[in-house]
Amino acid sequence: MLPGFTFNEGRHTHRTWLSEDGVPEVARAARLGHRMPGMGEVYEHVTPPMKKKVRDVLEERWRQSLQALQPGERERLMETVPRVGEYYRALDTRRAS
Repeated sequence: MLPGFTFNEGRHTHRTWLSEDGVPEVARAARLGHRMPGMGEVYEHVTPPMKKKVRDVLEERWRQSLQALQPGERERLMETVPRVGEYYRALDTRRAS
């Protein structure tokens, strides 16, 4: 975690990433537990394809973050969270295929 980085800043970053990746406003709001203001709340609903888009764009950002790690950083992450190592090895295997 970055020194001084707050939970609220993480929520703002999360919402910004979703916006950058083209996730509709209604899905961004729902992801963070917000309600749409005005008529948007009445006429817009989060659909299964919107939920899938949220998952897909966040998973792609996760993959990119793993690929950007330096070898020492990867090792520390895998020691801290062993399941990440399994995911990372699977990612390497898919890339090699």
